[in-house]
Amino acid sequence: MIFNTLDYINEMIIELDGSKIKRANKIAKLHGFKENIEIISVFTFNEIDEFISCLINKKDYFIETTVYFFHGSSKFCKITFLKDDSTIVIEDKTEKELIKQVKSDFITSLSHELRTPLSVAKGNLFLIEDLSRESNLKAPIRKAKKAISRIERILDQLTMLSMAEFGNYMIKVELFEPEKIFRDVIMDLENKIKEKNIEVIFNSKLEFMQGDPFIIYTILRNLVSNAIKYSHKNSRVYVKISKSEIVVEDYGIGIREQEKNRIFERFFRGTDAKKYAQGSGLGLAIVKYLCELANYKIEFDSKWMVGTKFIIKMD
Repeated sequence: MIFNTLDYINEMIIELDGSKIKRANKIAKLHGFKENIEIISVFTFNEIDEFISCLINKKDYFIETTVYFFHGSSKFCKITFLKDDSTIVIEDKTEKELIKQVKSDFITSLSHELRTPLSVAKGNLFLIEDLSRESNLKAPIRKAKKAISRIERILDQLTMLSMAEFGNYMIKVELFEPEKIFRDVIMDLENKIKEKNIEVIFNSKLEFMQGDPFIIYTILRNLVSNAIKYSHKNSRVYVKISKSEIVVEDYGIGIREQEKNRIFERFFRGTDAKKYAQGSGLGLAIVKYLCELANYKIEFDSKWMVGTKFIIKMD
């Protein structure tokens, strides 16, 4: 009766007896999973040896990979083996992967198409700045250069996040100046800082540090942006960078206890957060994603209406 019900779901469900198929739902049968035949006679994938090992040793197993079905098709699938139930669940994620690829191609194309006119505009601004003797043009030229640099960084972030989503982003370990990263962040957030009259206090004794400067910049920008958003007017935000960690601390509205376990979810925003500032709810999700990518640990301590401290441990 249970397997009859499972005929109406999209995932392939296969119950095993040892290495043989005991039962399968309707969609699994359409892919060749018939009763009383060996599971490895139906499909294969590059990591099949790991899968068989877990099957024999009764260990849970999970992977997302391209699966080749011997009846004549291949699909990108999520495979889960549940040892307690001797059950395999196979989810066809081919369409989702195609959508992700289209999104990635769009971002890559958009980035490429925008960079050329931006480079031309930037070059002309430098030329005007060099040739102009009008002092009243210096301020608008400087603002225009800052705006173009900001657009370029946004394009860099979109490209990097798209690559990271596909596992194609390669960590670039190099020497960089943490103070310069901090200055870039402050320049980006200049209007928000002035609007609330926030004093951002920076503390670092490092002249240089090693890591991926773009990942560090993106993490720091999102954390400082959040700190400013949820700080009270005329208050302070503290930023500390050492060899082993990044700390961003504010004395703003904090996070309610019942919402702490959800702050890294995409698009999640606390009930009270919506009253204080606009936002997409993506900032902390991006920070957590990048920390996982760079093998950093993220911790936080927060008290409602007292403040929040985020700590990125890089060792």
